[in-house]
Amino acid sequence: DELYELMRMERVGLYILSMDAINFCFWPSSSCSAKNGLEYEHLAIALRKVAEMDDASDNRQEYTGSGDSHTFVQAESSYVLSPFNLAALTSKKLQSLLQPHFPPSSESIVYELPGIDVRCRLLNELGKGLLDHHNGSALNMISKANQSADSLVKIILDTFPGFRDYVDKESWTNKNNSCDWNAAKSSTSVIHFYKRAQIAVADVWAALGRCSTSSQKCHFTDMKLITTFPDYRVPQILRQVGALQYTPALAAKVDNQEELDEGGVDEVSIRAGTVVAVEEMVELVKKRLTDIAESYSSKESKENLYKLLEDVSAVTIDWYLWQRGEKEDRLNLLGPHHRVR
Repeated sequence: DELYELMRMERVGLYILSMDAINFCFWPSSSCSAKNGLEYEHLAIALRKVAEMDDASDNRQEYTGSGDSHTFVQAESSYVLSPFNLAALTSKKLQSLLQPHFPPSSESIVYELPGIDVRCRLLNELGKGLLDHHNGSALNMISKANQSADSLVKIILDTFPGFRDYVDKESWTNKNNSCDWNAAKSSTSVIHFYKRAQIAVADVWAALGRCSTSSQKCHFTDMKLITTFPDYRVPQILRQVGALQYTPALAAKVDNQEELDEGGVDEVSIRAGTVVAVEEMVELVKKRLTDIAESYSSKESKENLYKLLEDVSAVTIDWYLWQRGEKEDRLNLLGPHHRVR
């Protein structure tokens, strides 16, 4: 029924927000001799298993209400990723929930989640932000965007400081000059990327809006305003195919796996170049598909290709590049990626 579907969407929304809150920097290892083999997929699977822990429970209860002119539901207290549970989560508890679901470690490779204290703090912030500003409901927050991906990005950024992803160029010459969030929103010296906020919106759209017929809440009408998500894998594959070229000095740092300064010129150059490269790829793909469609004599073939063209965006190109990069990395076909903690 409708309430069950809303609760399913609420749980999925909380899983997505939780995953994307802690989706960063997997490579550091606590071992001096073993490589950390943990990747995004391992964390996503582990968190999904954690989220499913109460699926067989007979004590699941839900709450539905309305606030800010938007109907909402709240996740059951038995759901590990409910805002109440996230707000009270400890680092020790988070570690105990996730670690059993990671692959077993060996002498040469370990599977561990680095920065557990930071990730726990971000999940605490997520739970508290939903409780304080959105009636403890992910769907209530999503509804406030009125089917706008761009608006939802802004809501996420205003609610959860951990999702804010910007660099003040003034800090390159004076680290004490970095501006706060309110100033950053209008400063001309600030570069905004918003990687994880945009990933969260794209993931919500993919899981609950793109192909779903159950609700209009997540059918965002302006997905083309979302840029690529400039992390490490996409620039890695773009460099591999020649779409990105580094200066000899930067190439040496990346190839020697030297750690780059967070928010420094090198990292920002790679991330900004990635955004520009993907935007150019989007236009090239659109032009190529348009040219092919115009060469068809069949009306049906043309319509099918133009329908495909509507789905071309920085988000869908990013997904393709990321998946290709993951596959080629597993086959050891890629060079090193840049490293930033």
